[in-house]
Amino acid sequence: MKTLVNIFDPQEPTAAYLFLKQYYQEGDRLLFISTREDREDVAPYASLFNIPEEQITIISFHRSEDSYIYERICRRLRAQLSSQQEYWVNLAGGTRYSALAIQHVFENFNARFFYVQTRENLIVSSFFDNSIYDNDDTIDPIRYRMTIGEYLQLHGLNHDVDSRPHTPIRSFDDARRIFDCFKARRLTDPAYHTLELLRLHYRGSRRPVPLATIARGASRTKEAAPAIFSLLQQLGFVPQDPDRLTPAELDYLTGGWFEEYVYYILSRHVRPNQIAIGVRISRPGSRQHNNELDVVFIKSNTLFVVECKTGVATDHLFNEIVYKARALKETFLGLSSRSYIFTLKNDYDHHLAQVADIMGVTLCPKGTLTSPAKMRKVYDAIIRQSHEVKICDKVKGKN
Repeated sequence: MKTLVNIFDPQEPTAAYLFLKQYYQEGDRLLFISTREDREDVAPYASLFNIPEEQITIISFHRSEDSYIYERICRRLRAQLSSQQEYWVNLAGGTRYSALAIQHVFENFNARFFYVQTRENLIVSSFFDNSIYDNDDTIDPIRYRMTIGEYLQLHGLNHDVDSRPHTPIRSFDDARRIFDCFKARRLTDPAYHTLELLRLHYRGSRRPVPLATIARGASRTKEAAPAIFSLLQQLGFVPQDPDRLTPAELDYLTGGWFEEYVYYILSRHVRPNQIAIGVRISRPGSRQHNNELDVVFIKSNTLFVVECKTGVATDHLFNEIVYKARALKETFLGLSSRSYIFTLKNDYDHHLAQVADIMGVTLCPKGTLTSPAKMRKVYDAIIRQSHEVKICDKVKGKN
């Protein structure tokens, strides 16, 4: 049996995970090289692989000193390696400086070297010998495809992906009919105002709300919305109970329909490995950072998050949405994740798109969402960003 070696990088843990998924066999041992500060972050690997702790070794260095001193790295590693073991070493992760030291040490043992290129979904296998003309390096596609839950767990996040349904409550035809109403601006002013009142007073309700109560106003603090019946008729929305709206239906009318519309079009045109609506994530032990992802999907091990906004009243509010998307990427989801904002707000002068682009977020405004040709470009861009490898023998043995 072999020992699979990874340089642990908490900022991008997927390289190590995909390396193990590609090559781990029952009975193999795992060796992680990490800083002492990141040592505890290795735990998700053991739980995801269900590997006994005695088969996992961690060699750790002080980030402030040891990890930058070549000789100390070499001495520490050499003292804990065995000439009787076969090592498969993934050089992705960590600093370039530490990777050079690790390569140097393992060259004196029975070792094979790999480099996991997550952005391309490829693994390079190299022989560091004296010949550079025998073409013995190979490039293989990563076969494994992570789930959303795996990705989030690798990044140390709690989530509810597997604890409840994250699928639409109504059909694509229902969502598309409402989208067409907004696209063609068919709703009357009273209907638009009623939507705002539903969002203000009833979204998040825990109990069904009678339509008559909405029409006359539930209290002095809740404005009457007599156009509620007209709104439902204009949208072609038929409640389960003709006399009331359930909490799920209230959420749907006040924006959930748009999330479902985005879910359906991405499912059909991008064909992700997994897609979900309304996934909640948080850091263990933290109550302050509990975030909900409107639409999240994974394709070829790349995670995509889409914020869905039917309307954005001001540029200030839009900036807040962009900052939130950027913060989610940097703080929770890793730099390799992709962030999008789909909105029914117009961006005639492309100013909003430029603001989003500066923050590493892609904006799809109303003008894009309503144009099949422009949306085709969006789908193609997402597929390219996922780097799905379709040709298994791509450049294998021909570099």
